Amino acid sequence: MSKHSSHRRRSVAEAVAVIGLLLATLFIGSATALAQYGYPNAVIYAGGAGGVSVGSQVNTEVYIYEDSASQQSFGSFNLLITYDPVALTFIGITQGALLDSCGWESFQYQQGPLLPDRNAIRLVAVADLDNGSPHPSSYLAGKAGQLAKMRFLVSGDSAYLWAEGTPLRFYWNDCLDNTFSSVANDSVLYSNEVFDRGGGPFPPPLALGTYQGAPDSCLTTGDGRTPARLVSFADGGVYIWPPDTIDARGDLNLNGISYEIADAVIFTQYFLVGIDAFPASNREAAIATSDVNADGIVLTYQDLVYLYRIIIGDAQPFHKQAVGADVYANFQQDSTNHKVVVNCSVPLAGAFMLIRGNVTPTFLLSGGGWSQQANYDGTYTRVLILGDPSQPYGNGVWFTYQGTGELEYVETTDWHNTSITPHITHEAIKCGDFNGSGGINIADAVYVINYIFSEGLPPFDDHGGDVNCDNACDVSDVVYLLQYLFAGGAAPCDGCK
Repeated sequence: MSKHSSHRRRSVAEAVAVIGLLLATLFIGSATALAQYGYPNAVIYAGGAGGVSVGSQVNTEVYIYEDSASQQSFGSFNLLITYDPVALTFIGITQGALLDSCGWESFQYQQGPLLPDRNAIRLVAVADLDNGSPHPSSYLAGKAGQLAKMRFLVSGDSAYLWAEGTPLRFYWNDCLDNTFSSVANDSVLYSNEVFDRGGGPFPPPLALGTYQGAPDSCLTTGDGRTPARLVSFADGGVYIWPPDTIDARGDLNLNGISYEIADAVIFTQYFLVGIDAFPASNREAAIATSDVNADGIVLTYQDLVYLYRIIIGDAQPFHKQAVGADVYANFQQDSTNHKVVVNCSVPLAGAFMLIRGNVTPTFLLSGGGWSQQANYDGTYTRVLILGDPSQPYGNGVWFTYQGTGELEYVETTDWHNTSITPHITHEAIKCGDFNGSGGINIADAVYVINYIFSEGLPPFDDHGGDVNCDNACDVSDVVYLLQYLFAGGAAPCDGCK
């Protein structure tokens, strides 16, 4: 592995650690403020790990962060956490240190398939079985600590998932999922908000079978217990390094000959159908050869473009230094008018996109190039666009579409192997929406703190980043935003032109 690759991996691992610590600090340090302004007095975090390798075992912990001011006690809980069985193989689970120290009497779990692409782990714990002495020493009032420790084997399609992480998500299949009961079992506590891995909340949905929390209908189940929204949940994830590259770079079909049309066909199929494009035997070896541009990261759209360039004679089969630092491309989905608009300072080779949902694109880009295709895999519509070096793609509407779906993931580059960071936005960006999610919440504060102190991505535009209108994006904007979110402060850009 090169020094450059090692440095890149350390930097990403450090960034993951910084973000995790920052989120934990925000959840713990502001618990009283959150409760004061209608937020939960307990946050349950699904846990995660960074920098793990294919074939290794990894521990993840389920945590609780309780609001010490509220002193809310719990007598039991029922949690349902999902994971990707292709990326992670479940090994086992043990009761957490906090429950051990508090003397909880029952801890049970079940594991198995839940959705077509997700397995689930159900955790059920009871503080007191009402079977005589001894009794628990604590019912978690004002506590923070580990509820459970889960162990997985890293396997399968982890090379594709490492950059974003493979998520550990709370899931609601019925009204008993992800609930806590009072000690006397006369109250049942439901989700208040569900935070994604970036810290932003999902809104409560209209029906069950969702990652987004318990609907309002659960508050009127009529089981005799008093319902309340007093617990929030934060999803976690496992960040996995891809396997090291091997000498046969570009030989994706492992026939001993690199940079063939057959290799490009396999690589193209991967973007359209996923990991099954590679044969099950020697799959990891084939994946490792896909690091065509030798940047230490496998299975990227940038690798596909570079492979295509080698095949047509536009590039040599050696890594060229990427040109143009800090290049960003904005991919904006207009769900009202059913179109995707692209804006970048350099012409692009195309892109690979994942749209959650079944949509049918109509491509508006001139020239066929190598690929303008889309395929629905049951969860995502996988869109692959790869043009011609003589006719790179400019800005504008790249395609319209029929159907309903949300653009969740993009990879892109130009014809010069430039590392380009894609931004995804939905509709117009409003002031204070640092991360372009379409709403303003604590995730935006996390985003801009990471930008200021950890060399994270910048806000999507100058107006959206300057919430206090002083012509700069700095820590004063973070303070302003937190005052607005939690202390009744002025709205972002209030009074600005």
